[in-house]
Amino acid sequence: MTGPSSEPGAAAGRQRIVLGAALVAAAGLMFALAGMAIKMAGASLGSVDVLFWRNVLSLAILLPWIVRRRPGALRPVHGGLMALRGVAVVCSLLCYYYAVQVLPLAEAVLLNFSSAIFVPLLGFLLFRFALDRRVLLAVLVGFAGVALILKPGTDFFQPAALVGLASGMLGGLAAVAVWRMPEEENPVRIAVWFALIGILITAGPALADPVLPPAEAWPPLIALGLFSTAAHILFAQGCLVAPADRVSPLDYTAVVFAAALGWLIWGERVDWLLAAGAALIVAGAVIAIRAGRPGAAA
Repeated sequence: MTGPSSEPGAAAGRQRIVLGAALVAAAGLMFALAGMAIKMAGASLGSVDVLFWRNVLSLAILLPWIVRRRPGALRPVHGGLMALRGVAVVCSLLCYYYAVQVLPLAEAVLLNFSSAIFVPLLGFLLFRFALDRRVLLAVLVGFAGVALILKPGTDFFQPAALVGLASGMLGGLAAVAVWRMPEEENPVRIAVWFALIGILITAGPALADPVLPPAEAWPPLIALGLFSTAAHILFAQGCLVAPADRVSPLDYTAVVFAAALGWLIWGERVDWLLAAGAALIVAGAVIAIRAGRPGAAA
């Protein structure tokens, strides 16, 4: 029997879950708005150029943190994993930015969010993380949803959807790399190295014809930097104030917001295959998240 003293604690716990859920849902909105900004910037810039300038703006935002730290503060604890994570995220975003410009916004966002169903497989293949039945079920359910979205063997199949799926797979690789990083790695340090690696990879193609983006591209580029930063901060804060396995699935509200933005701005419609595929991918992701972080090496 629980005493009266337990009631305030239970109420506080519920309030933290509600607050965490609201923060993660807000992060979903920011992710969708960032996708909108990518699509708008892509009207006058290629994917490589958009990512290059996004990283330049991100590094500018992080510059005050860099200046206030001693030189050694930027040195990663595990340079190899930092490099793997940075390259994986850059390649994932290049695929995602291209998919956003070619596919309906909701479809591109959803394929990028398929990363959750790749994490268990990549963790097992690369680092021998253990797989249990719940995780295998999550992978099967998620890939059934992917199959519905890709529509293979039909007249509606779009090869660009495979690029969107690649963004999810590479995002999963980045997530596994983060899980393998020592706890001493600072999140801001990770963000700085991502920006530096992104600039290094995209600088050559972006500066082959060294001209500044046209005037109409700057508003969506700046919006992309702001929305992306806000999304990551809100998501991280939401998972700090409440259990991650309870609130992180609400990150998939980004797909709903993306569908609404795609319909309002570009007249994009959601067909039943995309809706059914989305339901299966979200179900698979929720099962994988509830199953927890991959276990120790098998």
